[in-house]
Amino acid sequence: MAHYIFCEIAWMRYYNGITDFDIPRNGGKFIKENGEGCEVFNFSPFNHKCYGYVMHYGEEMHFERLDKKLKNSPILNDVTVVWVASNGDRSRIVGWYENAVMYRYWQYVPAGEKEHDYNFLAHEKDCYLIDEDQRSFIIPRAPKAGKGRGMGQSQVWYADSDYAQHELIPKVQAYLDSVRDKCKRFWLTKEELSKKAKDRGESTEELIEKANNKINFINKIPYLNLAVEKDDCYLTRYKRGRLFYSYDYLDEAEEDFKVALHFEENIDALYFLMCIQGDLNHLYIAIELGEKIHLRKTEDIEWYSTADILTSLYIDVGEISKAKKLMAECEAEENSEVHSEWIKRTRKYLRENHNIQ
Repeated sequence: MAHYIFCEIAWMRYYNGITDFDIPRNGGKFIKENGEGCEVFNFSPFNHKCYGYVMHYGEEMHFERLDKKLKNSPILNDVTVVWVASNGDRSRIVGWYENAVMYRYWQYVPAGEKEHDYNFLAHEKDCYLIDEDQRSFIIPRAPKAGKGRGMGQSQVWYADSDYAQHELIPKVQAYLDSVRDKCKRFWLTKEELSKKAKDRGESTEELIEKANNKINFINKIPYLNLAVEKDDCYLTRYKRGRLFYSYDYLDEAEEDFKVALHFEENIDALYFLMCIQGDLNHLYIAIELGEKIHLRKTEDIEWYSTADILTSLYIDVGEISKAKKLMAECEAEENSEVHSEWIKRTRKYLRENHNIQ
């Protein structure tokens, strides 16, 4: 049986990052003071998964509120996370995760612009965002409804009262089932990811150009899929890998870059594969790839970027001496000024977090 937990976040339309048309509002103190918070990406998949954030006090989530046997468990499976937000009037259900994993302690996803802490992880197909005009289910507040009959001051409610378990949660589940098919799907199926454009006799270069001229991923990918089918080579794999990577489809990008490298061990493909392995937290594999580029750095027109990432990877695995050696090497290069900013930033980090001068 699934455990239910209610989490209050800021109100947004899409939770796919902040835009001019979608700004978080009615959140907690941090949102009010900073205009942003980690929940802005709660429904923005990264490599087919959503990473859910809610502000909570202390370092840990209290699993024992859901099941006393779980007092020392680091993770809890099969959780239904009900996301709640206020539109300025009442607190309403805005979406939910099914079959989610809940972590006792903060986790971290190194997802580029989406990097943030999280406590909940769910596959994108199990994440449902309710359209604004369908957000009709109001979650009561305990100060008015009574203790155990709604959310209190905390942004996390374990709903462990008899009322919540036997009266409220069944009503919540009935509502979720009623709006499930109306929720907008924000992920692509395998069939959509592998869709090919109609073959009109275009060359590989023409197909790549057509993909470049399209605005959205869903319109670009069919042309590159056809290009790979017609001419499976370094260029087509590299181009499609770049597209997958730019839209956070890391598994697909990883495969394309690996195949591309079988055709040609090009610095560019090595660089992106290194970035992907770092994002997937495969740090030693990322370091191995970075060191391959290091040996061929004269071929790398953006070596400073590679050096920055490789230094960070060394620090992440505790190889501080290697990080310092690489920084010293970069400072000694003729064009050392291009390295200055990231080296200053890294040295500051080492001083503040590792007490290393």
